[in-house]
Amino acid sequence: MEELKVIVDSCNKEMDKILNNLKQDIFHIRLGSRSIIVLLEKMKVKCYNTLLSLSEIANITIIDNMNITIQPWDLSIIGNIDKTIIDANLGFTPVNKGKLIHINLPIITEESRKNLLKKIKNYTEKSKILIRKIRKINNQRIKNIKISEDLSKIGENEIQKITTLYINKIEDIFISKKKEILTI
Repeated sequence: MEELKVIVDSCNKEMDKILNNLKQDIFHIRLGSRSIIVLLEKMKVKCYNTLLSLSEIANITIIDNMNITIQPWDLSIIGNIDKTIIDANLGFTPVNKGKLIHINLPIITEESRKNLLKKIKNYTEKSKILIRKIRKINNQRIKNIKISEDLSKIGENEIQKITTLYINKIEDIFISKKKEILTI
């Protein structure tokens, strides 16, 4: 019985990792300045012989949904900030204006939205496949331990409940992101 609990707990943790990875992957798919600013704030810039987050060395301002400015507190590091943003390859090019960096985000067309939806759908489908693979592996682990057939069925049912829960969470994430993409 203890082995069964370990398998079910392990299954839950593995599926949770997949869900968290999906959330991160989908979060990085950008739409407008509000989603980009979170990425920029966490970006590590080399300055003063160390790596500091952009939010620690500059003011980041949202002008409107498609424009952001970054104003470093020390102008000597503006080149490092510019280079870091370019190297991150986020789909836009910063413009160094001497005292600040201006970012103009490209307009998202209907075709771009459809491509983003395809990309997100692809991520969610891959996550669902991984979830089902974990279910299969853990069901096999249950069959390999020496427990009664009734306990084995209980374990498999528990694994299926967890699988269904995570598949539904993945679908909810997709629907939420789809709504976000289509309403911006």
